[in-house]
Amino acid sequence: MSREAALFRLASAARAFLEPAWVRWRQASGEPIPAIASHHTCGRSSLFLRDALRLEGHSAEWVNGIPRFAEAGKEIGPFGFFSGTRWESHAWVMSGNLILDITADQFGADPVIVTSVSDARYRVGSGDTATPRAIQARCEAVETLWPDWLSHRKTLHSRQGI
Repeated sequence: MSREAALFRLASAARAFLEPAWVRWRQASGEPIPAIASHHTCGRSSLFLRDALRLEGHSAEWVNGIPRFAEAGKEIGPFGFFSGTRWESHAWVMSGNLILDITADQFGADPVIVTSVSDARYRVGSGDTATPRAIQARCEAVETLWPDWLSHRKTLHSRQGI
């Protein structure tokens, strides 16, 4: 199996694992569940994917791009994910020369993307603009899921060879 295929398989497994968590995150915050469950989950989901990739021995870095500081604000640069009409704030994972994205469907793209770092839809910004509290909450969301992922991972290894 090629490296790209193996990463796609692992990214798909991580997304499938996260989908119920997205609903729980919404319920816990009192937010309505959107039609596309991955909407506004890219930071936490990508951080989770980064850690899952590292656990399997892959290099992985969490990256993001923020094209504007407010939804209706002035664009500060072409960063994030280009949806076809505008740049969207987004987070994803880079592993070597590949981008892995498990939440791009919130912008009309495929639910799991493994593509070259030269993919013009992606541009890394200048850093994480989230508040320290939001960054901590992102980390805690991943830490809360981690023990269940470790158990789930054993099943994946035995059934799918991930």
